[in-house]
Amino acid sequence: MDNQTKTITLPSGRIATLRQGRGRDLIKAHRAVASDPEPIAVSFALIAELAMIDGRQIVYEDLLAMELDDVLALESEVMEPRNENFPGAANQR
Repeated sequence: MDNQTKTITLPSGRIATLRQGRGRDLIKAHRAVASDPEPIAVSFALIAELAMIDGRQIVYEDLLAMELDDVLALESEVMEPRNENFPGAANQR
């Protein structure tokens, strides 16, 4: 399995490493917030599944406490089409 990653510098200066997601990551994100009625909760849970910040795996609650600029940067990277953020991913199967 390919574990393609992308590293970005967040507006705060922290370093985020994002791995390419899989369907199982989306399922885990849905399960993690099944009891949370907030629509954005799945997005936050998915970001937590795929991102490391400064070399440390994050959890959903970390995103809730994070500066908004950083959260929006992570959300943009995770929710944009994969071929934009992981150039080689479109040709992989």
